[in-house]
Amino acid sequence: MMRPLLRRLPAPLRSGIRGQLQRWPAVTRLLTPASERDRPPGTVKWGSLRRTRPFSRYWGYDRGTPIDRIYIETFLHAHASDVKGNGLEVMTPAYLERFGGDRVVRRDVLDIDPANTQATVVADLNEADSLPAARFDCIVFTQTLHLVPDMRVALANIWRALAPGGVLLLTVPALGRHDARKGFHHDRWRVTRTGLEWLLTTLERARWETVAYGNLLSCTAFLYGLAAEELRPDELHLSDPEFPLIIAARAVKERVP
Repeated sequence: MMRPLLRRLPAPLRSGIRGQLQRWPAVTRLLTPASERDRPPGTVKWGSLRRTRPFSRYWGYDRGTPIDRIYIETFLHAHASDVKGNGLEVMTPAYLERFGGDRVVRRDVLDIDPANTQATVVADLNEADSLPAARFDCIVFTQTLHLVPDMRVALANIWRALAPGGVLLLTVPALGRHDARKGFHHDRWRVTRTGLEWLLTTLERARWETVAYGNLLSCTAFLYGLAAEELRPDELHLSDPEFPLIIAARAVKERVP
């Protein structure tokens, strides 16, 4: 209501009215529509979000299911048929078991830490050729690439380990709190969809597709440490390419003719 009226006035008068309205936010609220884009500065109600500390510093685990996990598992569910044969996952075989089941004939676990009793492959992805070549039919590589100093070397290493015809299911964070736990110095990068697609172009014989998950609300909720259960399904699953939380890629290693 207010904007069309202001547009009809001379520019100097418009400027003066806007200045007065900013000084009287209560009056402004009465004269302007409820749409957030039309709220002048000083009239937005922050409510419970006007805080400098998150509700949770554990990604929402202590409140329910972390929002990024919902997106990761949505992606893996969409490509569950790719999880088969000889599989490789980082730290635990949880997703190989959950999404592959009996289709996975061997489950290998990758970790840099030899203290991980579940690890069957101990290697540093930042060292070229540290993984066995062409061994795995499926590699589930979630939320790990951003922890390696040289992402290009790490991705090439993973790709080398994939057998011809195999599938890489990869996710990276586009946004998220910095993991600054004492003694943990590995949280290095956040990746845009454009950045991940550039990395994928460096792979040989790769056929890939990417997808972004998230929107302004889910990104904001994740930063505050809120859980997925605290959003409605339509709020959680709306995708806005300008506000991604997770970027995922499915890459197939084409066979040599």
